[in-house]
Amino acid sequence: MSASITRIAVANQLAAMRCDHFDIGALLPNARMLLREGWSAGQIDAALSWLRRENGRGADIFVRPHGIHASSLVDDLTADAVTTMKESGFQPALIVETSPANFHAWLNHGRILDRSLGTQAAKELARRFCGDPSSADWRHFGRLAGFTNQKPRRRLENGLPPFARLREWNGRVYDAAEEFLTEIAAHAATLRAQCEARQASQSLIPVGSIRRLAEFHEDSQYCGDLHRADLAWALYAASHGLSEEEIQAEILHARDLSKKGGLKRQTDYAERSASKAIAAVRPSHP
Repeated sequence: MSASITRIAVANQLAAMRCDHFDIGALLPNARMLLREGWSAGQIDAALSWLRRENGRGADIFVRPHGIHASSLVDDLTADAVTTMKESGFQPALIVETSPANFHAWLNHGRILDRSLGTQAAKELARRFCGDPSSADWRHFGRLAGFTNQKPRRRLENGLPPFARLREWNGRVYDAAEEFLTEIAAHAATLRAQCEARQASQSLIPVGSIRRLAEFHEDSQYCGDLHRADLAWALYAASHGLSEEEIQAEILHARDLSKKGGLKRQTDYAERSASKAIAAVRPSHP
């Protein structure tokens, strides 16, 4: 693909994404990501020679809106899934064919979503239209059109990597946006209330004494990473005078830890988290 065609494809894609600043990622063959955050469309245009050079050396080139935004990426879609989206009122703002007969779509919700709601929306869209659930979160990267897809399993029959091609780029808000977001917000609120009620009944910390672990689990800054939230709460609790045993007990009782294995592994996890927190906050603790 010539430099001029790449420039046009990139400009059209960025315009359809309807945001002022973007993050660009160049994923090198050694799995190192070269990340450029908060770039304008003009800065990306000025860097196209560098991006083409890295792509020619085997890097994959990705883009996402910078910060919280109004879009959701639905990845790994078939042509039939894209047709179903359109027919059901979820018309994509842009569609990129990432390899032959494989697509990803960006949907424009018409308003900026916070991290939690953005992730909920992406997960539900992936579920409804059989997209890739591992790519469903509020800030996932999508491919930038005009560059080759370096995944070995996407190679063409002649052994060459296919170009990511921009197929549609109208930038529109999909018809079902308001109804969908209302549904997602209501569902999220219900889940949050159920989670809070369950965790409150399980918590061993007296109400009103310190912040509950459940509050950390729901905090959007942890993006659903409950391990990070557990450790952050443990540090907070240790700094507010809770003992190692109290911290351990709260972590064990505040949520279902069965994914970590049997009771011994769950207990080991809680003990490690509590011990790390105490050691960090009270270095002289034996």
